[in-house]
This record gives sequence, structure tokens and C-alpha cells, in this order.
Amino acid sequence: MAASGGVTLARRSRMEIARFLEGLGPVGPGVVRLTDRHPGLAVGETVDEHAVVSRYGAVARKP
Repeated sequence: MAASGGVTLARRSRMEIARFLEGLGPVGPGVVRLTDRHPGLAVGETVDEHAVVSRYGAVARKP
């Protein structure tokens, strides 16, 4: 449970996240690592391309 007040977190794969978009119009680039969605970095910040992905995200439109 999340410490913020009883929210149960569930780990999901990229394919499981994509399932939530069925019937919607995905906006490119689709289901990606959040760091790939908005790759702009702060000054001095870097991305470890070999890091384990902990978050996926997507944007879609209702048809």
C-alpha cells in the first residue's frame, strides 16, 4: 500500500498498459518509458539507457 493513504499499487508490463488504450486513438509515440515521452533534461541531468524501466506512459484520444 502506498504510504499516502491506502492506494494499492500494481506492477504492469508495457503490454498490460497498452490494454488500457484499446478503443482509443493513441497519440505518438504510444506506450513508452516516461523519460522517452518527454526527453528534455534539466541542466546537468543524464539518462541511464541501461536502467530498468520503472514507469510507462501513453497519451490517447477518445474517438
